[in-house]
Amino acid sequence: MGETKILKLLILCIILLYSPLALAKSCSEEPDKICEGCTSENDICTMQILQETSRSVALNNGEKMPTFGLGTYDIQNQEVITYSIVELNYRHIDTAQVYENEELVGKAIKEAIQAGISRDELFITTKLWNSGFENPVKALRESLERLNLQYVDMYLIHWPIPEFEEDKKTFKKTPMHQVWQGMERCVELGIAKSIGVSNFNVQLLIDMLAYAKIPPTCNQVEVHPYYQQEGLLQFCQKYGIAVVAYAPLSSPARPDGGNGRNILKDPILQQIANSHDKTPAQIALAWNLQLGNVVISKTNNVTRAKENIEAVSVALSSNEMNLIRSLDANEKVYDTQEWECFGNIHAFK
Repeated sequence: MGETKILKLLILCIILLYSPLALAKSCSEEPDKICEGCTSENDICTMQILQETSRSVALNNGEKMPTFGLGTYDIQNQEVITYSIVELNYRHIDTAQVYENEELVGKAIKEAIQAGISRDELFITTKLWNSGFENPVKALRESLERLNLQYVDMYLIHWPIPEFEEDKKTFKKTPMHQVWQGMERCVELGIAKSIGVSNFNVQLLIDMLAYAKIPPTCNQVEVHPYYQQEGLLQFCQKYGIAVVAYAPLSSPARPDGGNGRNILKDPILQQIANSHDKTPAQIALAWNLQLGNVVISKTNNVTRAKENIEAVSVALSSNEMNLIRSLDANEKVYDTQEWECFGNIHAFK
């Protein structure tokens, strides 16, 4: 056998030995030992995490959306985003025009691609603010320039509330059916693969389904154990609209948790977490995932980002799911009544 053939055979053996399949197999066959994919006895196997985080949901247009995403609201640390993509296998990155960090997100994506991540592996979402309702195509092109991308995988209407005229009382004449036509144009131009909505209730979705040529692929809404929105979730499931859950931990960073209670200190979640050797945050995230929702979780801390994404490996029993269901209190964190930009309208309680 020639030297070239021997070399090729050795390379093949090395590839097979250290392939994800081999690592996962060694981990499953010898559960009491630490496989090459594990970093310590207390860690979840990294190969298991890679397999779980590669899961996606099929949208109604045939595209696939990764089930666990990194939210970037209030994140100004580029390295957190890059590290989450490259080292923690986050593939779904969520930003918005109004977050004022699209340029930073774009730089993080560029770094990740330079590190070997393919653009095709990534699912990038941004959102249309009401200042762009008159021309969604123009607004998206501006977002793409900041992101340094040719297209986004998902473009959402951020909130279904138009801008005010200068008198701060009269809404601008930008009805939602016209805004949606502009969103559909983004798909036709190839600058958005999919389009959807955010913060839409059932009534708004019914109206949109009656006029949309391209139906919304998803509805990104607040969903957590204290605000479960069962009726909205059931409607979306019935009509093929994926639910993307934001604020899945309520808002523990706010002084009162956003609604007077801190979900991370909930005794029921703590009890379930103890039985799984997990954290209450991981249990709350796993509950949302097990409902079939896509989950967007944000953090400025890479350790917390790792903890969050490990929730994909948690399997809750039906009894545990029912216990968490009992926590629903219709406690919404993000209420438009608090925001002057929306006229302090108590719109979606």
